[in-house]
Amino acid sequence: MPATRTDARRMTANPPWLSVLVPVYDVEAYLDACLQSVLAQAGGGVEVILLDDASPDGSARVAAEWRERHPHAVRVVSLPRNAGVASARNALLAEATGRYVWFLDADDLMLPGAIDALRTLVQRHAPDLVLCDFRVLRESGRPYDPLRGGWRRASFSGRHDVLSGDRSALVAGLLEERQLHAWSKIATAAAWREVRFPDGHYFEDMAVVPQLVANIRTWYYTRQPWVGYRQRGGSILAEMTPRKAGDMLLAVQALHAGLLGLPGELSARARSALDYFCLRTFATLARKAPHPDDALERDCRAALQRMFPDGVASLLGDARRRGWWLRARRASQALRARGWA
Repeated sequence: MPATRTDARRMTANPPWLSVLVPVYDVEAYLDACLQSVLAQAGGGVEVILLDDASPDGSARVAAEWRERHPHAVRVVSLPRNAGVASARNALLAEATGRYVWFLDADDLMLPGAIDALRTLVQRHAPDLVLCDFRVLRESGRPYDPLRGGWRRASFSGRHDVLSGDRSALVAGLLEERQLHAWSKIATAAAWREVRFPDGHYFEDMAVVPQLVANIRTWYYTRQPWVGYRQRGGSILAEMTPRKAGDMLLAVQALHAGLLGLPGELSARARSALDYFCLRTFATLARKAPHPDDALERDCRAALQRMFPDGVASLLGDARRRGWWLRARRASQALRARGWA
């Protein structure tokens, strides 16, 4: 396990305002660019914590070199054996001392001006949660110029540049864009404090959304792209193993139950977004999950029945009314082909 923060560190007179948390595993080819993108703009009051998750390549060496060059800004902690990204994020949260926490994947980039823009925003509004957009970066043999390349993707659907306390609007906006990754959500350490990523499981970001939303009082969405997301081979969905399929099922059930269990009732828009997000997740499972797998088939049918006891026809009809004819048809075909609807 990583070293625990000392009492003296917790009581430091000038704690950082921002902790940038970077899980590190098998990213030797990308880590230099990631850390350069952060430290070139960090300034004072920003700590960068790297967690070496027993990486088999030279990532630990790269991390140590950055620690030597920036001893006042960079910390490196290590796990004795590989534990996966969920456990790495939990360990990083335990190490963070900043008021705000920003996860960043080690193969991604922080785009120029992001930290200054975040600092200005939190000084003016002090929201519990900040949502940002991102740019998709394609793999190529040439160095990426973040000022010119990549195209913008929204992480939220709804009003922007307005401080809000509407939890239903937050839920609806997150689920309608389907971008639940942790790195586009900068939250206070207090908001993250009770959140625990499911150790040893994939789709950990989806599973913790209800926990994070429950701790949010105010939030702010900016359409500025602050992260460069590197799209490369070997994504989680590239090959859906039985284990990954089971984890996706667990995550969507945690999302559904957790959001419905929030204090107060979700708006009609938020409930519709939740149901449709879950339906499309089951359609993804139907298309990609290994077949046959009797236990998975049984579990998926049972979960669908619990979530939608009246069936999915009305949800598909609502999707068609919104103009999503192709989405509705693909979801219906996938579920029917699997015998789940």
